[in-house]
Parts: sequence; C-alpha cells; structure tokens
Amino acid sequence: MQIYPPQAYETLTSFENLKARIAGPDLVRTVAILDVLICHDGILFSSWWHHSLPFHLAVLGFYGVMLFFVLSGFLIGTIMLDLLERGTSLKGWGIFLLRRWLRTLPAYYFWLFALLIPLAYFGPYGVPWDEARHALPWFLTLTQNLGWPMVSNWYGVTWSLCVEEWFYIAFPALLLTLLACRIKPATAFGTTLAAFFIVPFCWRLSLPTDVNWDEVTSKIVPCRFDAIAWGIAAAWLYRHRPAITRYSTLLAAAGTAIVLTVWWRNTGDGALWPPRFGAMVSFDVTGLGYALCMPAMMRLRTLPPLIGPAVRSISTHSYALYLCHLPLIMTAGDLQSRYGLGRRHALILTILTTIGGAILSWRLVERPCLKLRPGQFLP
Repeated sequence: MQIYPPQAYETLTSFENLKARIAGPDLVRTVAILDVLICHDGILFSSWWHHSLPFHLAVLGFYGVMLFFVLSGFLIGTIMLDLLERGTSLKGWGIFLLRRWLRTLPAYYFWLFALLIPLAYFGPYGVPWDEARHALPWFLTLTQNLGWPMVSNWYGVTWSLCVEEWFYIAFPALLLTLLACRIKPATAFGTTLAAFFIVPFCWRLSLPTDVNWDEVTSKIVPCRFDAIAWGIAAAWLYRHRPAITRYSTLLAAAGTAIVLTVWWRNTGDGALWPPRFGAMVSFDVTGLGYALCMPAMMRLRTLPPLIGPAVRSISTHSYALYLCHLPLIMTAGDLQSRYGLGRRHALILTILTTIGGAILSWRLVERPCLKLRPGQFLP
C-alpha cells in the first residue's frame, strides 16, 4: 500500500466550518475583496463628487482578483493533489466538480436573475435592457468571455468566475486524459501544470499590440489560466517540499516585495518594463509574488481578537460581495443621475444594499447549498 505524506490525507477544513477554519485564507480573501471594493466603488463614488480616484488605488482591482485566483489555485489545487495521490476514480473527480459547483454556481445564478429586476424596472445601469437580454444566454452558460472579450458589460465582474469555472473543468480533463494514456501521475500533473502556464502566455502573445488590455488581455478565459496555475504550483511545493515551510516568512516577505514593487512602479512615473512586455509578464510576476505568500498563509492559524471576527466575517461574505457590489453601485448611480436621488442617499443605498445583499446571499443561498455538498473523501 502506498504511503502518502501527511498532507495527502489531512484535507483542508471546509469553508462552511466556521469554527475550524484557519485564519490565513480568511485574511487573504479579506485583502482581496477590499482591493476590489476600493477599486470599483472608489472609482464610482469619486465620480459622483467629480473627482478621480488616485491611479495607484484605481488599479487595486487587478491585484485583488489576482490574489483570489492564486488563493483559489492553492486551496483547490491541494484537493486535486489529494485526489491524484489517492488514485481517485472518475466518480471522485465528479464529486470534486459537484462540490465546486455547489459553492459557486447557486449564488452566481441567484444574483444573475436578481440583478435583472432593477435593470428591467430602472435600467439601464451600464447597458440597455435589450443588450442584457440578448447576452443572457452567454451568462447562463458561463461563456461570456470564454475565448473572446465580454459579450456585454452588464454584470461584468463575472468574467473572473468564468476563468475559475473553466479552469477547474479543463485542468482535471487534461490531467485525466494523460493518466488514461498511462503516463505516470507525477509526469501527468507536471505536464498539465506546464500547459496552463504556456497556453495563457502564448495566447496573450498572439494578441494584436493595440488591443484593449483591460477588456481583452486580462479578461479572456484562457489568458488568465496561469494566475490559478501559480496557486497550484505553490500547493505542489507546499506538499512535496515541506522544508520550505521553515522559510515561509522569508518567502512571504519576498512575495510581498515583488507585488508591491510591481504595483508601485507601474503606477508611478517610471514603469518597470515597456507596455507590451508588461502586458505579457505582469500577470506571472504578480502571480509569483502571491504564490510565495501561500505557505505563510497556511501557517497563520489565528488572528488577534480585535480584528479576527471582522476578517472572518468579511471573508465569509467575500464571494457575495464580489458578485453584487458593482451592479448595485451602478444601479444607485443610475437612480442618482436619472431619477434625482441625492449623492449621499445613493452612497448610503449602495452601502446598505451591498452589505445586506451579501448577508442574505450567504444565509439564504450559499450556506444552505454548502450543506448539500457530498463528502469528498468517503470511507
């Protein structure tokens, strides 16, 4: 019988187990969602008062989403390594996908349909009703940016969810195909991981030099697979090179320095690299920086009582906050510009609906669906 390293059978605490969750991933989710909120809400709030959000804050959305990707790759990659090392059957991989979909899709479809209501009655917030209606089939099938720019800017934040959902279909599919060809598990895993670094880079390299970086380079599904791959690479190192945990603090410091350097220099007067080159490698350099922080994150078990509960609460509601924050602030902005709602009232409405919507989403949709998930590893 094959003996696995300890991490292979000590699975991560499930997200719905609030009491047993470790603090590291919660802290990372909190930082990531705050980055996104500062970017999106900050830009629109500032515009209401005819100001511009400072550029170094306006780009935080990129870093927040990248952090979500790397964290997701690390956590889900750990589960996939468990499945690989146990020699799990196709049924086990099917359970893996089912558990994944029960975590992400119910809230997505809840908000997808809920946000059609203000669009139909008050819209357009960002796009006309007819555009959203014609784009709906793409959003229903999570193909709105599968190999092309977003078909509509209505519910634009969902581009990143498409990246994740298709990654967790494509990665196991390629891995299982290689295993079916009788390739050794370690070789199959390494080849699959390499493919998910090479394909995004080559895809970005093939794009015309004058494409819109935000709408094309950074949001087409295959262009961003390597962000999640960095998390999986970190999970593999954490699993098979346990000695790195002794240097986790040093690695985290180096990773943080990389990310902060890229962020600060690329928003200042002197960029780190020419625009074309930066459009190619900024994803991977930032992904590397975040990946280096993952081992330290896993060693962070608790937070000080002063901030621990707040961090856990924000982390718990981070997915719903991500799904609802931008459409709700756009709706409030539309009510302000077209129906005369005051700026302060629009601000209060945005805050209340975003927080309230996230709480309701967790309690009425996400948590009940999490309880329906089958166990990944059954006796």
